[in-house]
Amino acid sequence: MRNERFDVIVIGAGVGGPTAGAILAKKEGMKVLVLEKASRVGGRDISFRLQDEDPETYRKAINDSAHTWYVKSEPGLQELFRQGLLDGYSFEAGIHTLMVTEKGRTNTCLSYLGKPLTLYPAISAGWWHGGKLYRFENGSERGGNFPWMDEKGRAETGKINSLMVRMSAQEAHSYDHISLKEWMEARTDNNNTKEFHYVNATMNCTINDPANISAGDNILMNRAVARAGKRFSFGGCSTPGLPGFVQIPLSFCDVIKENGGRVVTRARVKEVLIEAGRVKGVLVDMEGGEEKIDCPVVINSGLVNEMFQYIPEKHFPYTFVKRVKGFWSAGIGAVYFGLDRKIVQEHLTFIPKIAGREHGFDSDVRMGFWDSSGMDPQRAPAGKQLVDAYVSLTDKEAHNPELVNLAYDRMLAFMTEHYPGFKEALSWTLYTVSDSLVPVAQAPFQVGDARPRAKSPHVKGLYLASDSSECSMAANDAAVHAGIIAASRVSNRDYASEILPEYSRY
Repeated sequence: MRNERFDVIVIGAGVGGPTAGAILAKKEGMKVLVLEKASRVGGRDISFRLQDEDPETYRKAINDSAHTWYVKSEPGLQELFRQGLLDGYSFEAGIHTLMVTEKGRTNTCLSYLGKPLTLYPAISAGWWHGGKLYRFENGSERGGNFPWMDEKGRAETGKINSLMVRMSAQEAHSYDHISLKEWMEARTDNNNTKEFHYVNATMNCTINDPANISAGDNILMNRAVARAGKRFSFGGCSTPGLPGFVQIPLSFCDVIKENGGRVVTRARVKEVLIEAGRVKGVLVDMEGGEEKIDCPVVINSGLVNEMFQYIPEKHFPYTFVKRVKGFWSAGIGAVYFGLDRKIVQEHLTFIPKIAGREHGFDSDVRMGFWDSSGMDPQRAPAGKQLVDAYVSLTDKEAHNPELVNLAYDRMLAFMTEHYPGFKEALSWTLYTVSDSLVPVAQAPFQVGDARPRAKSPHVKGLYLASDSSECSMAANDAAVHAGIIAASRVSNRDYASEILPEYSRY
């Protein structure tokens, strides 16, 4: 590559950077180079069919790419592979969904680039309340059909729903730095209404405590789902077909390669080279050794709170460095249940509480799970079922083995107690944990204008594009949003308005 010239270098082959790179390559004619330190494209969007892996490769891949680590399994990991118990199953590193299904940012942007996804939406949902499961199908909860609530609860819940859906994006952003707890308590005293929105917000933002959830970001997410005509039991989330979520970054990288660019794995950027406040290129470790690549534009899609590992902090104000290093992340405990027959009937299920402060956690611990193979039958062998389950954890809780294992015990106990035949049908269980499912948690004072801007005001030619830079909402759609914004800043063209529907532009 020493003799090649590039217009843009993207650091990281996850979602945000390649989104920006794909737009700039296809629509602006720029030659883009993507440098990924891991052995495969995907970042946190890596997917597995584990009969194609071996135990150590799997453990290394989820750690290197997804800030996720293996905790335990039943039977042990080596035995899982030796017996072929995972053969025919397909799942992710962590828990991923695409909000708003085909109308979300991810599919909208990929369709714009000629790479639409095949999606499998949730069309049924369960809600546990008072030890009883309430089932919904095809949006039947619309209009406040919540049987566990009395008339006042349904009216209050409908009032809050209406406020969120009718709100402009600008007004929603005015609540970015106000907690959901504060916002809700100023508008209702109904406990069922608060529980309903707090549980939904946990599923949106991967944070249990409503005092730590940005009201603005949560409102934007609920607003987008409703304005797209979706509900939690009708396309409020989806999964792409095989090979799974990894096809999202792969598709963006394909666009880059189809338009003259390159994607290189096992290429670790050691330093972004900056002179006189201007990007000059990067210094990168590759299989052929260390190499300096000149380029006037660098888009960093790595975690912003890790950017100073390779972007010298001396080029930024002290207050900016301190703020970025001080961001805290949201983690999860992710569990995969392999069942020898179908036990869970709903695509998507929410449980308001399986543990809490009385057990040493920061807040009530909420659980969600997906019938992955019910949504997409290719995710499990014929006649079997794959259930992906998770609980939200703080980054500190994710590093506390006692709390992690307690959460796992409570998850398994809930499934065993409430789903007849679950224990007998359970063939294997795989437990993982992440401290960075959302690298900059959607907490007040960590969203909106508190996030680093897509175009650095401190270093000319430096741009940021990840789900923890300038964007709104969460996960894949947040990273795509950040990539679109970064492409807009590089090109001085408003791609957000050109690509996205109104409800997901801001």
